[in-house]
Amino acid sequence: MNNALDYCKFRDKFRQFLETIDLNRYREEFKDKKYVEQDLPDDVVNIILNSLYENYLEKKKFLSFDTWFEEVWDKLVDLKEFNEFLWYYWHERLGKDENWDKWFKEGLKARLYRTWTAVLTQFDFTYTIICVIEEKRYNFSISASSKLNKKGIDLRLSISDHDIDFQVYKISERKEAREIRKGIVRVPYPVISRKELIKKINSPYVRKKIVYENVLKIFDKYYEELDNGFIVFKKELAEEILKRLPLIQELERFVEELANCLRGKECMLLELKVYLD
Repeated sequence: MNNALDYCKFRDKFRQFLETIDLNRYREEFKDKKYVEQDLPDDVVNIILNSLYENYLEKKKFLSFDTWFEEVWDKLVDLKEFNEFLWYYWHERLGKDENWDKWFKEGLKARLYRTWTAVLTQFDFTYTIICVIEEKRYNFSISASSKLNKKGIDLRLSISDHDIDFQVYKISERKEAREIRKGIVRVPYPVISRKELIKKINSPYVRKKIVYENVLKIFDKYYEELDNGFIVFKKELAEEILKRLPLIQELERFVEELANCLRGKECMLLELKVYLD
């Protein structure tokens, strides 16, 4: 494993890359697109996940979304399982249309953009954890791979032959979001932006401003909103997580309370000076 300086440099470079993503542009581009919602064949999923992990985590090759998608598409069009899937769902079901392959590609691109941004968020958590582990010289082995991702595991830390698995999740995930697996520590990720929180606090139409003020305090302690709106993890959150290990129950209580705070519920973390100044 590289030293702390290297991993923190990788984290900084990754953050610089995240700041270049034009979230508003993609939001406009895909807002009216018909998504490809059907379950993708395993071989297709493998190509997509392998490409993400190989480029952004292993090789530190931070491709733009359009470049990454075209790279993946070029691999998929040569895959027998992908072409069978494409033909069955979009030719046989939708009828013969000279543009049916074009609509399919656009729909898949819209879907993979959601996958891309979600996995980049997971990678930011991974880079942050690794940076703090190396800085603090924690004795953890680290694993992150497409194989683990398919099991719902974004990051695995191992100590004394004991594995601690993590999954990053959005507070307001849809019903079809990733499966909740027993034994995985779920780390919450806020959907509401800092700008939106401040807007609600300053609004004359919001009565319970204290709710959003508390959420903002937690947000500012553990998360950061980049200039383009991408929300990332602060080292302080990684430190809170790592110092509780290997006490899993204590860690699970912390992330559960953190999720409650971000949801605007009673925030016990605000009453404990050990967490917030």
